[in-house]
Amino acid sequence: MKTIKLIVIFIMTLFITNCSNKKAEKQNNSDEKITEIVESTPEEVTLFSRLGGEKGISMIVDDIVQAHLDNPTINEVFLPLKENPEHFEAFKRHVKEFLSAGTGGGATYTGKDLPAAHKGLNTTEAQFLAAVDDILGVLSKHNIDEETKKDMLYILYSMKGAVIGL
Repeated sequence: MKTIKLIVIFIMTLFITNCSNKKAEKQNNSDEKITEIVESTPEEVTLFSRLGGEKGISMIVDDIVQAHLDNPTINEVFLPLKENPEHFEAFKRHVKEFLSAGTGGGATYTGKDLPAAHKGLNTTEAQFLAAVDDILGVLSKHNIDEETKKDMLYILYSMKGAVIGL
């Protein structure tokens, strides 16, 4: 009888140990799956990268400036810049820095703040809207997705007060 009790206790111990190991193993597998999910979740993609990074922003800004030059509603502001090629290139560099820095890129903006840059231009609402339309048109030309265009539109409208009528 003692032998049977010992065998039963031994079997119960094995059973309990085995169940505990399976539970721990199941927990470890569950933890591993959670870790895999967390590790495989992509980091938030910056607006800068959605715009194509430094190269994409450079091409976008070049096309925006050209669109502004071609737009009769606002070209009077931009045509004089072309008369001084050095100043024109500095202007484009500042716009690229501004867009890069403002969208999560690594650039440092070295230009004037928005109110100072637009002071004396007396930008009208019609001119502001024309500029926004040019920007959205260029983003479409570069196959930028709708969500990114919406984000850019939000940013542009957040700057409206710092641009109009100064």
